[in-house]
Amino acid sequence: MPRLDVRCKVDLPVSVITMNNGEKGILETSARFSSISLGGGYINEYISDKKNKIIGLKYDLPSHGEFEILGEVMRSEGKGFATRFYNLNRDAKIKLWDYIKDNLADDLTCPYCGKGHTQKLRSCDTCGWGMNIHSQNYIVDHEKESFINRLESKSKQFSIEDIYKTLNYVDVEILKIGKNLDINEEFVGSSQGLLNVFSMIRKVAPTDIPVLITGESGTGKELTAMAIHERSQRRNKPFVTINCAAIPENLIEAELFGHEKGAFTGAYNSKMGKFEYAEGGTIFLDEIGELSLQLQSKILRFLEDRIVERIGKNGGKKVDVRLVAATNRELKNAIASGSFRKDLFYRLDVFNIHLPPVRDRGDDKVILARYFLNKFSKEMNLTKTFSAETIESIKRYDWPGNVREIINKIRRSVVVSKELAITPQDMDLEVPADSEVLTSLREERYSMEKQKLIEALKHCNNNISKVARVLGISRPSVYSLRKKYNI
Repeated sequence: MPRLDVRCKVDLPVSVITMNNGEKGILETSARFSSISLGGGYINEYISDKKNKIIGLKYDLPSHGEFEILGEVMRSEGKGFATRFYNLNRDAKIKLWDYIKDNLADDLTCPYCGKGHTQKLRSCDTCGWGMNIHSQNYIVDHEKESFINRLESKSKQFSIEDIYKTLNYVDVEILKIGKNLDINEEFVGSSQGLLNVFSMIRKVAPTDIPVLITGESGTGKELTAMAIHERSQRRNKPFVTINCAAIPENLIEAELFGHEKGAFTGAYNSKMGKFEYAEGGTIFLDEIGELSLQLQSKILRFLEDRIVERIGKNGGKKVDVRLVAATNRELKNAIASGSFRKDLFYRLDVFNIHLPPVRDRGDDKVILARYFLNKFSKEMNLTKTFSAETIESIKRYDWPGNVREIINKIRRSVVVSKELAITPQDMDLEVPADSEVLTSLREERYSMEKQKLIEALKHCNNNISKVARVLGISRPSVYSLRKKYNI
């Protein structure tokens, strides 16, 4: 069986450090490596302790300095023992590789399986390992390949639960799915549209200019506003959110700007508005397109002079607030219809961030789904995965509710699923079978194609050349169609 690491013969002094069984303290014995690899080596020194004994190893690599690492005694052989290296850090490993590379025999023998070759090869024709040892990136490529081989060998002993736990760990902890660019856990994905959003957030966050966030419901407009605030100089001040579509028109002005006692029926006490609450921080006006023209005028005036006037009070108060607004409406159409002020639009649209819908994010659909599956499974102390059919359903579904719909469907599926693998039925993603639709389309095309051919033959008196010109196809195609439809 070929080795997983290149091993070379050496004569390298090493100090073996063990616990002294006879008395307290440690025992340091001088010995020598007779062979060494990145994973371990053979030491010419008898050791009486049992297998799996952890020892200290101290050695000096010529031109690279002294190293101290841990080793594990794997087996005794002859007058010495084989050891496996433990805490070999990246720097030490690179230097050890340089040493091994310089001490390899300069011949055509494969350093893995030992086969001799008559000419220099890129890879061994017996074991398949690369033999271009002195190439610049050899060690990086080899370590990746050997890792995959080790993983494949170990994974044969995995249960299906072990496999899914491993995949979940790789997704979340190593590939950082769901932790992309440290924006927000629900900003998951790597599509170009989303990467552009991340880039724009970073650019605009340190400034104080107004931001207009556009996109469909459920695409993460509030999360975008929060990400801007958290990366701004105002991050230690309030982040105040108000949904302009959720508050009745007769109350929203008081919510935004506040009111004085007795300003209107029911105003028993003075009340501070959201703009004042947000002093020093950021105010986020969600669905700003739903505001009345009168309130749009007051927002415009605030953007011009930064003064807030409470209802029922003469004079105003200057506040230091950054405004971020969002809408799922097409504001240019609203301007054309007279329901949104053009001058306010241009004051808000200084910096626009458009969030792409999930259906336009490509493979991000699956990345989002896997991230939330991992998250909710962990919260409920369960191990869940998607069946192959579910993955296909996730890819084909348009997700009209965007990220919010993904969250809701997956949270539900984790609860209702009785099996390890979540099915399309668990997620309520049963896409209607296409077979009937495709069959009817084929039948319709068959009927139309045949009818057109009959009409063309009749019109051209069965002159095949004329039929071909009329239908815009070749003469052989006409003959093929006649044969197909038995005409």
